Amino acid sequence: MFARCKRVRTVITISDSVLKYLTGLVVLILLLVFTSPLIILWERRFSVETVELNLLVESLILSLITSMFSSILVFIFSVPVAFTLTTIRGSFKRTIEAAIMIPVIVSPSAIGSIILLFFAKSPVGSTLNRLIGVLNDPKGVVLAQFTIGFPVAVSFYTALFSSIPRVYEETAMEAGLSRLEYLYRVLLPMTRNHVLSGLVLIYARVFADFGTSLIVGGGIRGKTWTFPIYVYMMTQYGEITVLSVTLLVYLLVAFGLLYALYSVREVSSGLRQG
Repeated sequence: MFARCKRVRTVITISDSVLKYLTGLVVLILLLVFTSPLIILWERRFSVETVELNLLVESLILSLITSMFSSILVFIFSVPVAFTLTTIRGSFKRTIEAAIMIPVIVSPSAIGSIILLFFAKSPVGSTLNRLIGVLNDPKGVVLAQFTIGFPVAVSFYTALFSSIPRVYEETAMEAGLSRLEYLYRVLLPMTRNHVLSGLVLIYARVFADFGTSLIVGGGIRGKTWTFPIYVYMMTQYGEITVLSVTLLVYLLVAFGLLYALYSVREVSSGLRQG
């Protein structure tokens, strides 16, 4: 019996060592891959044309601003929709969920083409486009990002709200609150850290959109070139030093968003344990 336990402990120790080595190998490979832009810049003494850097900054600022507006819009519309989905059942719910999740399944370029057809050929869409100017405009980029981020937000918040015990809602109803008051006065404040975590995820998703924003926004240099579009253009036509700077900036933005996400999650975990 003692010999068997010893063999089991030996196997567990070996397995732990293998897992540690595999983890270390994965981290090493990621470091080698993600530091390649920095290595190229070091070899070329960080020599980049000012004109290209100005365009990089412009596209980055455009992405940061449009992503902020689209994230706010996504949040405003997705929260009540997600809350409603937690209260209905059956084929009606499945139909709504399937319709909302179409942009997740269909390619971003196809979604962009559908939006383009609506605003360019549909009588209603073309009228709206003449009135507010969606196509080939930053407003079109916001709409494209909204379309991509909305299903992600609905899925996240539906799962979040479904995980909350119904006893809270029943208590709120007994206290005389309406369902809308329960949502905004009880549920959202109670889950605020998870809600913020979802908002960071939404922002990261809409910031990374490429295909939909390119088609709806038109990909106009200096006007609707978002940062992902700029990365693509530099990959196709740019000089390798400029591309390296662009990728390095992109990695820093991604790291910042992920750090914010994990910070919010850590706060949430600490509050639950407390």
